[in-house]
Amino acid sequence: MRRVISFLVILTLFTNCKSHQEAKSPKETVEAYLAATNRFDFEVAKELLIPTKENQLTLETLKKMEKSLPDNQKKRFLNKEKKAVYYEKEITGSTAKIIVSLDQNTVTPFEFNLKKTNETWLIESIIQLQ
Repeated sequence: MRRVISFLVILTLFTNCKSHQEAKSPKETVEAYLAATNRFDFEVAKELLIPTKENQLTLETLKKMEKSLPDNQKKRFLNKEKKAVYYEKEITGSTAKIIVSLDQNTVTPFEFNLKKTNETWLIESIIQLQ
């Protein structure tokens, strides 16, 4: 009986931790997505995306890129999201647009369109701006 109670207490703690994790702002969601993709953690990245055909294709492309990179090249992606510039273009109660510039000299900015589903911000689409 004690084990069952202990298990329920631990399960409750993990459940509470997960609900706090999901209460991210749109900017925090984008930061978490970029951190996950920069570490090639595609399971975490997938959880931050609305499952559309385009988003699945993006993840598959990133997975192929990771496989083609030598291990010594992968380190250059770590913590790149911390150097990015985030601009909250438009945020409503259920949608948001975040513009991210990763490197102001060489990489064009990206627009992340987010949608709030079940009190959680998820990335609906990612568009590379011209």
